[in-house]
Amino acid sequence: MSGMNLAAIDLNLLNVVATVLEERSATKAAARLHVTQSAVSNAMRRARDLFGDPLVTREAYGLAPTPRGAELLPALRAWLEEARRLVAKAPVFDPGTSTRTFTVACTDAVAIALLQPMLRLLTKRAPSARLRLVTLDRMIAHDGLARGEVDLLIGIPPVMPPGHEAERIYQDPLACIVRRDHPRVRSKLTLPLFASLPHVDLALFGAVDDTIDRALARHGKARTVTVALPHFSSVPLAVLETDGIATLSSRLARAFAARLPLKVLEPPLALEPVEVRQVWHRRSETDAAVGFLRALVREAAR
Repeated sequence: MSGMNLAAIDLNLLNVVATVLEERSATKAAARLHVTQSAVSNAMRRARDLFGDPLVTREAYGLAPTPRGAELLPALRAWLEEARRLVAKAPVFDPGTSTRTFTVACTDAVAIALLQPMLRLLTKRAPSARLRLVTLDRMIAHDGLARGEVDLLIGIPPVMPPGHEAERIYQDPLACIVRRDHPRVRSKLTLPLFASLPHVDLALFGAVDDTIDRALARHGKARTVTVALPHFSSVPLAVLETDGIATLSSRLARAFAARLPLKVLEPPLALEPVEVRQVWHRRSETDAAVGFLRALVREAAR
């Protein structure tokens, strides 16, 4: 059988052979397989051609395995058991007893906004489960969703690769933060003041997003980004040490202002809100554990 094309083999023959070898009777094998005895006999003739061996010989008490047949039986039993396991119904996911590690790819901004409510819900509903966060660049480098190494991406994906699904979990308007004792900013921002201030901005993948620049350009204004940072969590630290201003999602701005001497202000121009989505691969569409995680994220986001 070396080099034989597996697609050319009727794999059902292996089930018939195993059953005949176990029952040592074509009649009993036919009854167990719910087929006619002639169907079993015909299958055994084809199996003899496949293996180049009679596999059984007729004895006074029934059918006796040939040495080749006896050698095959343990391997056929193992193969059939593995095949049954592969097609068996997936085990039921029980959050209360699961020890699964859920892996989520996100920025630190998402972690700041969602980690606490996610942990509260996870501790309550799946107390033995574990949560692991990985960075977006790691997920992208390893194609984590497609390979099954990452359960969910939570963020603002610029494009949706083929084979992935997404849903919005929250939409957030943008807000500005400055230090509480800023010498030029009181309770309201004007457009000229906003444009004239030094800006602290994100450069997640090496380049500053130009959304604000394009919005300012529509009003004939421009800004200067004096500090560009790769992590959201470092933005308020830069704002506290300068006369700079940063524009972030309002959830993030409020979270920082609750912990640091910052004030939150409304931007003086129209900016599109942030739309945060969770993304998963279609391979996990029927995975009950990932379904549980998606529902948990939705609730945490609310």
